[in-house]
Amino acid sequence: MPRWLRILLTALAAGIGGWAGLITFGGGAAGVAWLFLFGDDPWPQWGEWLILAVAFAGAVAGAAGLGLAAWRATGNKWD
Repeated sequence: MPRWLRILLTALAAGIGGWAGLITFGGGAAGVAWLFLFGDDPWPQWGEWLILAVAFAGAVAGAAGLGLAAWRATGNKWD
């Protein structure tokens, strides 16, 4: 596999993993905050920052995980 194609596929997979992690972890954190912490009451500012931090951490983890899996799946040989 050509080097440029391996890098392109890895970057594409990392982008997809980042978006998936962002949506999954961000939505999950907002759902937990809504159901168990704040409900219909006004949310404090730190709650919004906490949700953003969890979403960012999920995006980084998803990008790293799927990017690494794609890198390993495309092989170790440079043509």
